[in-house]
Amino acid sequence: MRIYSPVARSNRIVVPWVTERERELFLEAWNTDEHNPLLVLQQDKHREGCAITKNKGVENAMKQGAEVVIILDGDCYPDKTGPQSLEAMALAHRNALLPQQVEMFQIVTDPPSRGTPYTKRTIEMPVAASLGFWTEIGDYCAVRQLAHESAPMTFKTEPISGKYFAMCGMNIAFYPELWSPWCNFIDVDRFDDIWMGWLWQKEAYRRGYCFNMNGPLIRHSRQSNVWANLKAETKYLKENETLWSNIAKNPSSCYKELRSLLPHEERCLTNR
Repeated sequence: MRIYSPVARSNRIVVPWVTERERELFLEAWNTDEHNPLLVLQQDKHREGCAITKNKGVENAMKQGAEVVIILDGDCYPDKTGPQSLEAMALAHRNALLPQQVEMFQIVTDPPSRGTPYTKRTIEMPVAASLGFWTEIGDYCAVRQLAHESAPMTFKTEPISGKYFAMCGMNIAFYPELWSPWCNFIDVDRFDDIWMGWLWQKEAYRRGYCFNMNGPLIRHSRQSNVWANLKAETKYLKENETLWSNIAKNPSSCYKELRSLLPHEERCLTNR
């Protein structure tokens, strides 16, 4: 009989999955079973897609009383340098959600010019989300996947505030009550976490939060089909180039107004 840690009381790990084999491999890799109280195993029964499945998982986690929600994709396994159990993974993400020192003062000369602080050039900021990177298989778009094949990625793990970045949603933790609806995945294949991230970054920076890029590592074990990815990404590739800047420049802080900037939303409105 397995004994589970009390760490599960206020944490939930949402795992989207499609096939029974995918779920079995995930549980086997993490040396656990479906009864682990940390887990919200959210099956995409009707092929609704990643975004809808993850959003449903977050909703179910909140119904179970989760204070912190962690999302791990079904092909994310323990890395030798990261947590070896889901309990350790949840604890590592909780720690990464603690306030971080963020470099905010820019030195513009060498040696530093008059007025440059000698030591204090950081600000302590609360964390909107903890993001952990991945070893083995990089998270490439289709074009870069073709160019770099399976080349390993290097990571910048310092906290980010005030700048926009491509947010990956397969190893992430956050407080859902604090960030709903900004933490909602967008129902657009291959851009579901990216566009969510830009909306979320806009609001987080307005509130004075940062994103901690030093969450726990996982091993990303499966490369998605490059040709299917290319087909899906091509639909919005042009719009994606400038969308982040349109969101950043927009004076609104209203979620609905900012979300209307998404090309998917524009086309939905046009087709009504």
